[in-house]
Amino acid sequence: MKLAVLFSLLAGASAFAPQSASNSKTQATATKADLEELAGKLNPIVKYYDPLNLAEADFYGMGNEATIGFLRQSEIKHGRIAMFAFVGYCVQSNFVFPWKQTLEGAAHPSADLSPEAQWDAVPEAAKWQIFFVISMLELWDECGGGGVLPHYTQGRKPG
Repeated sequence: MKLAVLFSLLAGASAFAPQSASNSKTQATATKADLEELAGKLNPIVKYYDPLNLAEADFYGMGNEATIGFLRQSEIKHGRIAMFAFVGYCVQSNFVFPWKQTLEGAAHPSADLSPEAQWDAVPEAAKWQIFFVISMLELWDECGGGGVLPHYTQGRKPG
């Protein structure tokens, strides 16, 4: 028993050990052939499935690879937003922050309300603050993290 515990601890510690450098190279730009190859590896049953033929589209006249970068970034971003919204919906249905919501001292909407009713009870200024912060984050991402990273349509790894 003691030996099994020792081995399980050693196995857990290996998760924090540095990995050896691999020869694999991450490719930020992708073509339709790259997507077909990736789809075959990720899901060997369905493989490549593009019923709207978006992989051959050319959005905004930027070229096919930029369109694929745009679509990959968009899919990852919207998937994360959907997961965040689901967790937020569940959490706000059951928990309320204990501090005041506004400078005037108004409390957060009660957890007895549905999430939709809670949102309706949020002051208009707070909703605009949320919208402003999200807009600034979107702008920051579109500018490549303050100009440090290339745009995701120009070769940056999506996500």
